[in-house]
Amino acid sequence: MTAHALLSASSSKRWLTCTPSARLEATLPEPKKSASAFDFSKEGTMAHSLAEIKLRHHYGQIGIEEFEREYEIIKNTPYYNEDFEANVDNYVLYVRSQIGEGDTPLFEQRVDFSDWVPDGFGTADVVILSKHSIRVIDLKFGRGIPVSALHNTQLRLYALGAYCKFKEEYPEIKEVQYVIHQPRLDNISSDGTSVQKLVDWANYFVKPKAKKAWSGTGEFLPGDHCQFCRAKATCRARSDFVNELAKLEFRAPALLSNEEVDKVLTRAENLKTWVNDVQEYVLERAVNGEVPVGYKLATTKTHRKIEDQALAATVLVEKGMKEDDIYAPRSLKSVAQLEKLGAKGQVAAWLGELIVRPDGSPKLVKDANSAEEDFK
Repeated sequence: MTAHALLSASSSKRWLTCTPSARLEATLPEPKKSASAFDFSKEGTMAHSLAEIKLRHHYGQIGIEEFEREYEIIKNTPYYNEDFEANVDNYVLYVRSQIGEGDTPLFEQRVDFSDWVPDGFGTADVVILSKHSIRVIDLKFGRGIPVSALHNTQLRLYALGAYCKFKEEYPEIKEVQYVIHQPRLDNISSDGTSVQKLVDWANYFVKPKAKKAWSGTGEFLPGDHCQFCRAKATCRARSDFVNELAKLEFRAPALLSNEEVDKVLTRAENLKTWVNDVQEYVLERAVNGEVPVGYKLATTKTHRKIEDQALAATVLVEKGMKEDDIYAPRSLKSVAQLEKLGAKGQVAAWLGELIVRPDGSPKLVKDANSAEEDFK
């Protein structure tokens, strides 16, 4: 069994929709990262590790010596700071609140769903076993966009694997629930279904799709799931998809029918992300010596900054500047930042009507509930 499954749960939305993509990706190298770029993937790994040892220690699964040893390792990484730990603690407290008396909590639990997906396995962050149900909780530590548990194939597969592993030990399990927790976004999303519907979904939807994905057959179908695909910048099907807009010849919207305008709207986000992906791909080639004809490498404009502010302030005052003039005025942190100082849930009560939420500007967003459900 390989260290990373070809048909992983985390990439399942992609290979279940675009079945040939998994085999195509396997032929492409991992994208190179700038040496100076912050590694968000490693930061997420550290967050998961910290949450794991805190939960294991709380539930007596590891001793204080092991906890302190692992904790010191994490504290000495470049990803650790007070905000990092506060967000992990937010998630840990939520998980603890979901574990009831008589429940069995499992952390970083390996699950196997290879009865439906060839070589299918993964690691669930938290699995909570109860007499009649299984709950799967997934930590997503990024600051990006909220992720919904609704129709989430990754968590469905984790729940499926957990059910298969423990169904004999817990024969009365009838329901599965799954939760996505994003502490940095204050986002908690949940969904669930019956075991019977989950197994039906696996039998009649996942298994035939996985068979095609494993063999690299089927149709390339671009969409939102292309975001983390290695072929996203050079995929011909994706290029053809976004270039469908050209058939409308970019006429003024007033000359298009409502259906045509809606079609442009549907594809516009994919067009923008595709162009960005192509630009990043070409830039990486240019940095490695393949500069496109008609272009040259340049550096972006940066702003000057003071490295040692305390020393700089001393020099400026010595040269006759007033201390009040050289410092920017202080301002209060945001409500979210204040709550992360250890007063979550109390700041709003303390400040009451001093906190207001301005009206947001209208914008169109995808309606997750409008997606066709393959099971509920």
